[in-house]
Amino acid sequence: MATLSPAPLTQAAFARFGSVIEAGGESAAVNQGRGHRFDLALDLAVADPRATRMVNALYCIEASSLPFTLGVIERHPLSPQLFFPNRASRFLVCVFDSQADGEPDFGAAHAFIGGAAQGIVYRAGVWHGPLVALDAPGDFLMQMWQCDGLLDCEERCLASPVPVAD
Repeated sequence: MATLSPAPLTQAAFARFGSVIEAGGESAAVNQGRGHRFDLALDLAVADPRATRMVNALYCIEASSLPFTLGVIERHPLSPQLFFPNRASRFLVCVFDSQADGEPDFGAAHAFIGGAAQGIVYRAGVWHGPLVALDAPGDFLMQMWQCDGLLDCEERCLASPVPVAD
């Protein structure tokens, strides 16, 4: 597979895979006028009724750099998955289109670079690479629905690892 060149993370570019989260648009004053509240239109609705428990976790990711080699991808068919940085610089997002049978389309990979003030929500069932903190370690809030006894995570090792470079 050819080397992926990441694009900037924007809602328009990422829309078919999920949502980009960032402050902007209308806001309300909070905390006696010392801050602003931006309401986010997030769709974290459970995709499968077997997923009954909202999981909140903190991912502490070691720093990586570009070029990066992607060797495994995953998806969560029961639930969307949110990642939002608590502390981060840039981060790499890799996603794959799905074939008609639901398997990843290894010929249709996409890469994006997110910034410290952006988060993402993967739609349920979207094939994606692991979260990659670039330049510096990163801490990310993760939220998704799970069900007891089922982790809702399918992984695929890539027969040919995918290089991602600037």
